[in-house]
Amino acid sequence: MALEKFNALLDRYGSNLDTWPLTEQGPARELLKTSSDARQLLEEEQALSALLSARPALKAPKGLAGKIIAKARESS
Repeated sequence: MALEKFNALLDRYGSNLDTWPLTEQGPARELLKTSSDARQLLEEEQALSALLSARPALKAPKGLAGKIIAKARESS
C-alpha cells in the first residue's frame, strides 16, 4: 500500500484499523511494519482522536430549537 492511500484511508476510517474495510486492513498493517511515516501518521490520528473524545460535548441552550423554529416561521 502506498503512503498516500494509507493517509486517505486514515482520514476516511480513523485510527482503528479494525474498522477499516477487510481488504485494506492487511496491507495497512504491512505498511505500518515497514514505514515510519505511516506509523507517525497513525500516531497523529490517534492523538487527535483522543483529544476530540476527551472534550465534553457541547449542549445547546434550553429553548434554542424553539427559538429557531419561531424565527423561521416569522420569516416565511
